[in-house]
Amino acid sequence: MKPGVEQSLHTPLEPKDVEELRDPRGAGTYVFLTRIWERQWARRMLLLAGFGLLYALSSSPTWYHGPTEVMFHPYFPVKDDLRYRPYENFTLADIGTIHWWRCDGPLDQPGTECGYILVPLDYFNQSAGVAQIALGKYKAKTQPSKGSVFVNPGGPGGSGKLFATGAGPLLQRVIGPEYDIIGFDPRGIHDTLPQTECFPTPADYLAFKAHTPLERGYDVHPNFTASNRAQLVRTQRELDALTEAQFAVCEKNMGHLLRYMGTASVVRDIDFMATAFGGEDVLINFWGGSYGTILGQYLVNMLPHRVGRVVIDGVADAVAWSSEPYYKWYREWLSSTEDTYRIFASECAEAGPALCALAEADDTGADITSRMESFVDGLYFEPMPVPDADEPGMLTYGLARRHLLEMLYTPLAWPRLAENFAQAINGNGTALLNALQLVSSYFNDLARSAVSCNDNEPFAPPDPEAVVDELLGVTKEVSRFAFAAVTAEPDAGCQYWPVTPPERFDGPWNHTLKNPILIVSNTADPITPIVSGRLVNSLLPQSSRLLVQDSPGHCSLNLPSLCTAKYVKSYYRDGELPPEGAVCKPDVTPFGAPKTSAALTAEDQEMLEALESLRRTFAMTNGRYF
Repeated sequence: MKPGVEQSLHTPLEPKDVEELRDPRGAGTYVFLTRIWERQWARRMLLLAGFGLLYALSSSPTWYHGPTEVMFHPYFPVKDDLRYRPYENFTLADIGTIHWWRCDGPLDQPGTECGYILVPLDYFNQSAGVAQIALGKYKAKTQPSKGSVFVNPGGPGGSGKLFATGAGPLLQRVIGPEYDIIGFDPRGIHDTLPQTECFPTPADYLAFKAHTPLERGYDVHPNFTASNRAQLVRTQRELDALTEAQFAVCEKNMGHLLRYMGTASVVRDIDFMATAFGGEDVLINFWGGSYGTILGQYLVNMLPHRVGRVVIDGVADAVAWSSEPYYKWYREWLSSTEDTYRIFASECAEAGPALCALAEADDTGADITSRMESFVDGLYFEPMPVPDADEPGMLTYGLARRHLLEMLYTPLAWPRLAENFAQAINGNGTALLNALQLVSSYFNDLARSAVSCNDNEPFAPPDPEAVVDELLGVTKEVSRFAFAAVTAEPDAGCQYWPVTPPERFDGPWNHTLKNPILIVSNTADPITPIVSGRLVNSLLPQSSRLLVQDSPGHCSLNLPSLCTAKYVKSYYRDGELPPEGAVCKPDVTPFGAPKTSAALTAEDQEMLEALESLRRTFAMTNGRYF
C-alpha cells in the first residue's frame, strides 16, 4: 500500500484499488481516494436490504428511543469515475468514497491530512442524496496503532477538522501517540457540505442582527422595576420576531436541507466513519468538549454497543437540550456562574495592580465586583459612545454583560478582560467594544440553530411574558447573567424552526455501555456546570466515572492541569479510570501569579506547555477567540 492511503473496512487494498489524483485546489498536493470492495457492500446489502427498503419507503420522522441499526450499508462505493468532481456532482453511487490530501492551511500542523468522506444525507431515505463530511487527521506516531479517536471541540459550530489539523500533535500528548486523531466538521458546519448558509454571506447575517436584540441583548434595570419588565417583554417580542424572520430566510434559501443538521445525524456519520476506517466491529473512541459532550451523550446512548474510550469535558445537559425550550435551560446552565465571577474578582484582587488592571491597592474581591457592577449597571442608564472602535458604536448594558459572561469561560484571558474593562471604566470603551465584536463575528450564520433546533423537542411559541418572567426568576435566584446567556449562547427561537428532522433522539440516557466513559467537570464552570457532569454520572452509574477539576472556566483545558491530563492519558492508554472521588488542581493561575507547588520535571513542563497551546486552539475552534 502506498504511504498516506487510508484503508477502508477490513479488506486489504491492492495497488489497483488506489489511484492518485492531482488536487485542483493546489499544485503538488495529491488526493488519495480509497475504494471499498464491492463484495463487502454486496454482502451487507443482502443482509440489510429489506430494512433499507422499509426506511426508504417511510416519509415520517423517526423519534428515536433506543439503539437500532441504520441502513447505510446498501450503498455502493465509487468504482470507475475517479476524477475530481465538485460536491454537487456526487451521486448515491459515490457514498463511501474517501479523499485524503496533505493539509497546507496557515494553521495546519506539519504531517496532518485533510479530506472528506461521502455519507448518506439521510440514513432513513436512500433517495435524499449525499453529504460530504470534512475531515482532518494526525496519524499515530507509535505502532501498533490503537485506532482512531474522533474529536469535537464544541459549539455547536466549532470545526473538528481544524481542531485535529491545528492541534493534532498536542492532542496526542494528552490522548496518546498510539491513536490517529480524526476531527470532522459536523453537519452544516465549516467545510462539511451542505453547509448551513441561510444568508448569502457572513456579512449579510451580521448586518441582519446588528443593533438588534440578537446582538445587543437585553438591558436589565439593576432593581427590576415594573416598567423594566414591560421593556424586557418588548425586547423579547422583538427577539421572537427576529428569530422567526431569520428562520423564514433559512427555509427560503435552504429548504429541506435544514432537516439534516441535527446531532442524531452526526452520530450516524460517526458510526459510518468508524466502520469505514476500522471495520464493522471496531469500537468508537471519542473526545468532546462543550457541545461535544452533548454529541458524546448522544453517541454513547444511541450506540452503546460500540463505545470504546470516550471522554466528555465541560458537560452540558443533553436531557434538557433535547426536551426543554431554551429559556428553561439557564437555571442549570448558570448554577456555577456566580462562583466563577467571585473567583475572577478574588483572583484579580490577590494578583494586585501589577497583574490585574482592575485592582487597586488593598482591594478585596468584593471591591472588584462592586466596581465592575457599578460600571455595567451604569450603562443601563447611560450607554457609552465608542467612536474609535474598529466598528464604531456604543457600549450598552446588554453588550457589556454578555461579554463579561463570555470571558468568564477562559480564565487565562482574564488579564485582558480586566484591562479592557478598566479602560472602559476610565472612559475609553474602544478595546472592550472591539473584543465583544470579535466574538460576535464567530456566529456568522445559523449553523448552531440548525443543530439545536433540530435536536429540540418541538414546542408551541411561549408568551413573551412567560419567557421574561422565567429569566427574571433565574436572575434573582441563580445568576445575574440569565439574560446575557440568551445572546451569548444563541439557541433562541426554535419554536419557529421550519423543518422536521428525519430523526431526533430523546433518550433513554441511561444505557449500559460496552465500556465506561470518563466525565470531566470543573467546580466553577460558568456555562456547563458540575451539576450536569454529576447528572450524566448518575444516569450511567456503572458505565462512567466523574473526574472533578477544582478550577474555574469552561472545560478543564481552559485552566490546564497535569493531574487531569495524566488521568485522561491513562484512560485512553489502558482504559484505567481515576479513583472514585478524584479531584485535580490546576497548575497555572488566571493572572499569572506563581504557583507554590514543587518544581516541575522537564517532562511535566513540556506537557504543561502543550496543554496551554492546546487550550488556545480549543478556544479558537470552539468559537471563543481568546
